[in-house]
Amino acid sequence: MYEGAQTVVRTTEGDSKAFNVKVGLHQGSVLSLLLFVIVMEMISRELRAGLPLELLYADDLILMPESEESLHDKIVKWKSGLEAKSLKMNTGKTKVMFSCRGLV
Repeated sequence: MYEGAQTVVRTTEGDSKAFNVKVGLHQGSVLSLLLFVIVMEMISRELRAGLPLELLYADDLILMPESEESLHDKIVKWKSGLEAKSLKMNTGKTKVMFSCRGLV
């Protein structure tokens, strides 16, 4: 499905020349998201360890551990696990948010 995939950029001035798509999820096919979810389910099965919350949503990952140290360890585990399957985790786009439970 992805072999030899090409796309164009469509603007009000017209379409660009076609170019090869080498990374990313192919847009436009109704099967793309379903296939991606099925593959990510299998790939991530061994990476998930039951933190209070681990959520895969499309191509985003949410991790909610109990400590900052646990979060760091989990990010390293996910990154190396995905790279072992020839996938990349963009840690440059990673955001960390702190939450304090139990405050009045």
